[in-house]
Amino acid sequence: MNYDENVFKAKANIKARRIWLVFSLLLTANYGADMSNGLYPSKQYLYFVLLCWIPFFIGELFLKIKGKTTDIYRYILVLGYGIFYTYLLCTTASPIAFTYILPVTSLLIIFKDRKFMLQCGIANTISVAISIIYRYMVLSCTTATDVKNYQLQISCLILCYICYIMSIRHLNEADGALTDSIKDDLHRVVNTVEKVKTASNNVMDGITVVRELANENKHGSDVVLKGMNNLTNNNQELQNRTTSSLDMTTDINSQVEHVGSMIQEMVSLTNESIHHAQVSSADLESLVTTAGTMSRLSNEVEQVLTEFTSEFEKVKSETGTIDNISGQTNLLALNASIEAARAGEAGKGFAVVAEEIRTLSTETKASSKQIQDALMRLDEISGKMTKSIEETLKLIQLTLEKVTLTGENVNKITADSSQMGEHIQVIDNAIKEVETSNRQLVENMKYISEIVDTMTLCIHDSDDISQRMVSKYDESANNINSIENEIQALMCKLGIGGFMGIEDINPGMKATIRLTENPDHVFHGEVLKQYSNQIILSLEEKLSFRNNKSCSIQITVGNVLYCWDNVSVHVDKTTSDFVVEITGSPNILNRRKYPRADLSNFCNITVKNTGETFQGRMENISANGFAFLCDAPFFADSKGTDILLNILSFDLPDQAALEGHIIRSSDDEGMYIVGCQMPEDNMAIKDYVDQLLG
Repeated sequence: MNYDENVFKAKANIKARRIWLVFSLLLTANYGADMSNGLYPSKQYLYFVLLCWIPFFIGELFLKIKGKTTDIYRYILVLGYGIFYTYLLCTTASPIAFTYILPVTSLLIIFKDRKFMLQCGIANTISVAISIIYRYMVLSCTTATDVKNYQLQISCLILCYICYIMSIRHLNEADGALTDSIKDDLHRVVNTVEKVKTASNNVMDGITVVRELANENKHGSDVVLKGMNNLTNNNQELQNRTTSSLDMTTDINSQVEHVGSMIQEMVSLTNESIHHAQVSSADLESLVTTAGTMSRLSNEVEQVLTEFTSEFEKVKSETGTIDNISGQTNLLALNASIEAARAGEAGKGFAVVAEEIRTLSTETKASSKQIQDALMRLDEISGKMTKSIEETLKLIQLTLEKVTLTGENVNKITADSSQMGEHIQVIDNAIKEVETSNRQLVENMKYISEIVDTMTLCIHDSDDISQRMVSKYDESANNINSIENEIQALMCKLGIGGFMGIEDINPGMKATIRLTENPDHVFHGEVLKQYSNQIILSLEEKLSFRNNKSCSIQITVGNVLYCWDNVSVHVDKTTSDFVVEITGSPNILNRRKYPRADLSNFCNITVKNTGETFQGRMENISANGFAFLCDAPFFADSKGTDILLNILSFDLPDQAALEGHIIRSSDDEGMYIVGCQMPEDNMAIKDYVDQLLG
């Protein structure tokens, strides 16, 4: 049970009130009985009742108004009961009436106030002294027995109060010693709890690092295992292909042997082709000679045709002479006809002869005309023939040139054929060498096949080892989760016990608020100040409301979340900051674990305190952390440093700028692998990672 001083004050007042009530009832009944027996008049009893109950009800009213924890109630009790007690001593004849105060005063020890008890003892002694003076002077109770009773009363009260005060002093000293001891123990407990908190946070940090490394190692093992499986499959394929290549090489060997024999045949055929080419070359030389002869003959034909043309010109001229003769004959015939006409009858025979000569002349002229036409046609044909012969001569000349060129080409072919024969002989030798190499290749392939079998066996062994490593990583991850759950449970108990509370909240920590009336809308902010029951925040999204709003708040403290439900928030009118009223201890939750995705973007890293800037490359990212690679020596001892990171060419430009707290840095031959934790969870990056891994 937790100690609350007000609770015990209230209990002490309630107990004192009950004793006061019981004594008031008992004394009222006893005094009433004495009055009924005639010992006291009724008027005196009325005063007694008023003095007994009026102070009691005043005390009741005061408890209602001021509360049960008020310190004034005990003074009201002492004063009220003291007045009633003094009246009782003055009016009663019993010598032991003074003892009515002892049960009440013994009860007052529960207040454990030495000064208060001393004041009560003085007041009680004064009231007894007043009653003694009243009885001695007014009631004339002056006998030796009365004086003895007076002495006994004073002595008894003083001794009782001395014992009360000594008891209170002893109780206070014992309580003080106990309190000091408890304080010392509590101080040790607090120190121990602080150490436990620090150790828990360190353990949580270590677990986070181990978990991240385990996740990264598991991811690497999965990649290696996948690569091993692929390599096994590839090796199996390689082995199959090697076996197939071995078979194919054997076939190639036989084919090469066949090709070798074919090449030998080709060599012999090539030799025959060379012989034929030589014969063809001789034939072409003969053809060239023949073509030369044809050219000479063509020249002779050309000369004959020229002579023919000349002779034809002579015939043509003679034909002209015949034509002239025919003309002259025709003229003679005409003259004969004329002379016959002149001779008359005597010239008739001459006329007949002249007619015949004319007729012959006419026919000769016609024949001459025909001969001339034929000669003209012959002239045209001769011209065409001459032209054709000239073209033929040109063609023969061209053919001669081509034939000459062909002869040269044939000579080249003959030379190339000879060279080809030599090359083919070289190829034959090379093929024979390839045949020998193929035999060696077959032997090498057999050896490679044996090596592949050995590699496959090793890969299978590595595959089994990798699978066992993965199972160990899974077991380690389960153990880490168990430890993490235990630490979280311990932190929850520390939080419930009041050891983890608002005093752990520091400026700069990230906070999120959800209004009860709209829990789906999350407001992000940062802690500005922290008081005993208040947290001052600045929010990214401004809110405007006058009255207090019910809300829940979550603050990120390292690896854990401090959560308060059903608290209130309002806006400070002067500063426009948001004030969250905190009551009770927080619920302690471990920060959620999010999957990580590989990332290879380049990035710029800036140290918050110094402003130093470095360049690096991203390794992976999650919703609440990231890792990067950098070769700067600064990161050799950078654990606990706050940084700002800017991811270049990031798929989420709005989320490219991130804050981080370095929780690990490992050296890989001068390249530092740095792991960072973000001050709060980033749901946009969570969705992005889920999409990448989906």
